[in-house]
Amino acid sequence: MSGTMTDEGIFFLVLFLALLLLLFVYAVIRVPPELAGSQEQPVLDLPEPPPPAPPAPASQPLPVRRPQTLASPAGAFGQQSNGDYAARHATVAVPVITSPKVSGGPPWGPAPKPPGLE
Repeated sequence: MSGTMTDEGIFFLVLFLALLLLLFVYAVIRVPPELAGSQEQPVLDLPEPPPPAPPAPASQPLPVRRPQTLASPAGAFGQQSNGDYAARHATVAVPVITSPKVSGGPPWGPAPKPPGLE
């Protein structure tokens, strides 16, 4: 498309949208006040709902299980734990992860000065 065709297309699009906006504003202004201020709910003619189904026969209650207790991996993350507790439900010992030693600075030295700035 050439530039003039695009410009003409945009012009007519904007003109159409402005005309549409004017029609909407005109339609809102022309609405009678009794229709605009109506606050009552519309009456719907719905068919009557079917009668409720008869209740199902009572079945036997489900067996009750003890809630599962989750093992806290607090000792694995460096928090205090009870050292003499032996978990009966665990088959493998959880490895203890320690935090790495950090010096507080970068592992490299200062950058060399560029030549000619002395």
